Amino acid sequence: MYPISVLAIGRLRLEPCRGLERHYLDMLRPYARMEVTELPEGKGDPLRQLKDEAERLRPKLAAVQCPVLLTPEGKLRDSEGLAQWLVERMNRGERLAFVLGSSHGFDPEFKKEIREQMSLSPMTFPHELTRVMFLEQLYRAFTIIRGKDYHK
Repeated sequence: MYPISVLAIGRLRLEPCRGLERHYLDMLRPYARMEVTELPEGKGDPLRQLKDEAERLRPKLAAVQCPVLLTPEGKLRDSEGLAQWLVERMNRGERLAFVLGSSHGFDPEFKKEIREQMSLSPMTFPHELTRVMFLEQLYRAFTIIRGKDYHK
């Protein structure tokens, strides 16, 4: 079972989003050992908040070979491209951690430290929907890898 971590700044407050998160985590269970960790948003002005969040993320990413920031400026991949990228990382045995920032994004210095950055879309989505959409895309990638009928 392939381990994948999702580190999210902020928690899911809307019950429909929590339900969808549970749904996709259950669907991912045959493909990956998922671990979702929620970290509280920083306090104070946005710059201080981002620095605080980055300081709390760094130790959690220290043992991860391939941390990935989910950010609008990151590389866009279609579903097949994500599946191919995922296979390459799994074949290398890299431990993956996907990081979702707060509503303010990520500290600019922290972003410079993380080489791998991925975008789900050039559009802006609510933080809670982004998390659910990412889990669905991860599930879709695994179904592509396994040749399942889910992907259309």
